[in-house]
Amino acid sequence: GNFLWFRSGNHPLCVNKTVYLEQGVPLSGMAVILCAYVFIGVVGLWIGHIMLTQTPFKILLTLRGTVAAYGGLLLLTAVFSFSPNQAQRAGVLAPDRPADEALMARPNLLLIMVDTLRADHLGAYGFPTPISPNIDALAKESVVFEKAYASASWTRASTASLFTSMPPSGHNCAVKVAMLPDDVLTIAEVLKEEGYVTGGLPNNINVTRSFNFQQGFDWFDYQAPNYIAGATESSSQLSMYNVVRKIRDRLTGAKKRVEDYYQPADVVLGNTKTFIEANKSQRWFGFVHLMEPHDPYFERPFTGEGVGRAEMEHPPEELEAAIREAYQEEITWMDTELGKFFGWMKAEGLYENTTIVITADHGEEFLEHGGWWHGTTLYDEQLHVPLIVKLPNSKWAGTRVPWQVRQLDTPATLAVLGGAVVPMDWAGDDLFEEDFDAAARVLRAVTLDDQAASVDGEDAAASPMTKVELVHHKERVVLSEENFEGNVLSAVRADGFKYIRANMGNPRGLAPEELYEVQPDPGELNNIVGKNGRVQAAMSVLLRDQLKAAISVGVSAQTADISADDCERMRALGYIDGDCSELSAGPVSTGASPEVD
Repeated sequence: GNFLWFRSGNHPLCVNKTVYLEQGVPLSGMAVILCAYVFIGVVGLWIGHIMLTQTPFKILLTLRGTVAAYGGLLLLTAVFSFSPNQAQRAGVLAPDRPADEALMARPNLLLIMVDTLRADHLGAYGFPTPISPNIDALAKESVVFEKAYASASWTRASTASLFTSMPPSGHNCAVKVAMLPDDVLTIAEVLKEEGYVTGGLPNNINVTRSFNFQQGFDWFDYQAPNYIAGATESSSQLSMYNVVRKIRDRLTGAKKRVEDYYQPADVVLGNTKTFIEANKSQRWFGFVHLMEPHDPYFERPFTGEGVGRAEMEHPPEELEAAIREAYQEEITWMDTELGKFFGWMKAEGLYENTTIVITADHGEEFLEHGGWWHGTTLYDEQLHVPLIVKLPNSKWAGTRVPWQVRQLDTPATLAVLGGAVVPMDWAGDDLFEEDFDAAARVLRAVTLDDQAASVDGEDAAASPMTKVELVHHKERVVLSEENFEGNVLSAVRADGFKYIRANMGNPRGLAPEELYEVQPDPGELNNIVGKNGRVQAAMSVLLRDQLKAAISVGVSAQTADISADDCERMRALGYIDGDCSELSAGPVSTGASPEVD
């Protein structure tokens, strides 16, 4: 019962990606597609011959008929461009919601998710070149979690974990046809229940209303790519729009435009200001999504030149340095706009009483393990993300937390800061537990090698723990999962080791089992599977138990109705191959679940 009809020339790629989840179209499926195309072609030629030679439609063969037909399509496009329904998509910018005294004693909460930002490319995480001075400055006024890891290495699955505090096996929004289920409880819903005005500015089609990510947001305004001649989302789905787009690309030499892929940071942060200004008398929670580190990477200063996954899935090795440099330039451009935004917050008197969290959905690979981009492995270049938390009045400023934490601890932390109780089904925990103040004093005063330093004038022996003991006591088990482009992966990180399992025959060519001792081998280059049976067995059992726990509290999966427009945006960002402008989809299986045996 699964059917997808595609424009000729793109069917195997799109069917493989959306129906068979990159597992490969079987021969029977290819045969069905071939027979369908032969049938459609024969019928189409027969009907076309009749319509264009033996009916009044033969006028279309004349010049005036062709001009009239295209003129009519353009008029129809214009009519759809002014559809009144579009204005209702975002919600209510400033709802009239009375805030009680207890809520007004709480801080505003701002969650900034920078798409595809590697932790190790920020100065705050040791990057040697100053490409992120404003984020680094914020980090000095914040608590920096040095070892924070994402739940997945592609946007939809990872952001779903950031919203729901559940691993992918829990929220079941892990594959390209999946949507965020109605039954999950998001951080926006939790904070809205507490009285916060909630606003979201998603900037990637994967986390929009199309995939049900608006849950709990009063205002959810997709920072959509610009359309030609003022078209809207509805009119952009017309075939005529895509003809116009292709003509424009040819006339302009196919120069890339940032706005064809996402809205740049200055636009998104400008819209963030609008939301904040509209709710100054309230307590608000804002989700802001910045896209610059996601491909395509544009040449700066902007020239229209850029490189991205959609055009170059496997760049030649000699381009690695140039592509990495372009990635770094995008981080700098975005960081500059963040610096202006933080300056505005300070000028408006908003900065001190706002908790600001900067994190990422995942990182990016530049041949560290022989590949590019993201989504196909669970190595740290794709999982290690920044987690910087600037608390009101810069509480605990300068504290650097050395134990590993999870990206999905973020919503639990925001919930506690907002006065809410952490939902029982959430896997995450508050990053600032009751004893964090004592731990922070130890972290600021004691090094890993110094067991006798003083702690704020106290003797170290009188402090609750040394730094080494803190790390051992507070380390959190990290579960990460992936079901992307045929690679079904799961990984667990604990006790200084990382264990990864992959499906047999995965397209990336990953080994079925990998085990790394991460402290002496941070690059995960020395697979010690088979060399430490005790640890390997223990980590395998731990992974199984983590997956079982996630599934036990999980919700049922839901499948998204992927429109032609949604698919086109996914294609532009490298998530879908081919031209999807004429795609229509029926129900599709969400694919295999992780192994838990």
